[in-house]
Amino acid sequence: MRAEEFEGKNIDQAIEEACKFFQVTPEDLEIEIITHGSTGLFGIGAKKARIRARLKGEVALSRRAQEAEKVLREIIEAAGLDLSFNLETKDGKIQIELNGEDTELLVDKGGLPLNALQYLVNKIVARRLGVGPKVELDIQGFRAQQEERLREMARKAAEKARKTGRPVELRPMPSHERRLVHLTIKEIPGVETRSKGHGDSRRVVIYPQKRRSRRR
Repeated sequence: MRAEEFEGKNIDQAIEEACKFFQVTPEDLEIEIITHGSTGLFGIGAKKARIRARLKGEVALSRRAQEAEKVLREIIEAAGLDLSFNLETKDGKIQIELNGEDTELLVDKGGLPLNALQYLVNKIVARRLGVGPKVELDIQGFRAQQEERLREMARKAAEKARKTGRPVELRPMPSHERRLVHLTIKEIPGVETRSKGHGDSRRVVIYPQKRRSRRR
């Protein structure tokens, strides 16, 4: 969560304003004093105290997790989905495991509905609380399985590009999948990647690296 600036007649009053804004106690805030202010001479030329404050990391994460839970429940109820979930905060991340009969709908088409739900939850939470840790949705290890399938597809495409000496174009992918392919190919010698296209048609192309001729 980004820091905000607050003013007061003195530091204590500025901190009080910050607590009202974030609806927490001073112990939950990281506070940076910008200026202590001054009373001036007989009140003339007085300057207000100014601080910069933000929620401490664990407090911001907890608040974001609560908001994510609220948003997800609202979406599930509005859509009439048969879903339940367990939420966990770990290593600065908000991880939600979905359960229920309608999980099959979410993993259809390579998990596109699951990605769309995750995007929607993050979008609403960010609109309410600002930029912060992302919310990750998963279903019985589906994300890990999907990542391994992508890695295997990338390895096979890289091998084909090396053998044929021709570029291999992969299917259109969202940005997080393209990034995984780029990282996977980076570890394979003899090939390189570039992205191609725009919007929903953007994809990764794997190129065989040109061999440098040796000087005699």
